[in-house]
Amino acid sequence: MTLRKAARNTRAILTIEGECARPRAFTHHDLATVHDYYQVPDVSKVDERLKGKGVRLRKLVDLVGPAFHARFLTVESEDGTFSACLPLAETSRTAVVIYELKGKPLDRAEGGPVRFVIPFSGDACGNVKSAARITISEQPGRDTRPSQAAPQAAASARGA
Repeated sequence: MTLRKAARNTRAILTIEGECARPRAFTHHDLATVHDYYQVPDVSKVDERLKGKGVRLRKLVDLVGPAFHARFLTVESEDGTFSACLPLAETSRTAVVIYELKGKPLDRAEGGPVRFVIPFSGDACGNVKSAARITISEQPGRDTRPSQAAPQAAASARGA
């Protein structure tokens, strides 16, 4: 399967695309109307360090239909300066996309328009503030986390 792009939507706050059957650009309304079973009304109940309302990533991934061979997801910040490449199977089971705080869309000062979090993760850099795009892929994507800088530099030096 080739990398597929989601149709552009000026109101979208999160786009999920790549090696999936139905790439999609989600608006605040789209996230808020995901079935209640997948909503996390108070993220602090999942991880006391966090706050806001979110939706479980596993439902969003199901909605886009990842390719059978897809193994990674790369979460990118809105400005493109930060990205984290994570294993799809493990991350989609636990991650939450926070999109609202105190009944209002998540403000940029709070890490909005959406904040990608992995509750209780030991790797704080796997959480992405101001996330705007998730790319699903078979091969690892761009990862700018400080914890990943050394392994990527070593791989580049070896010609990998």
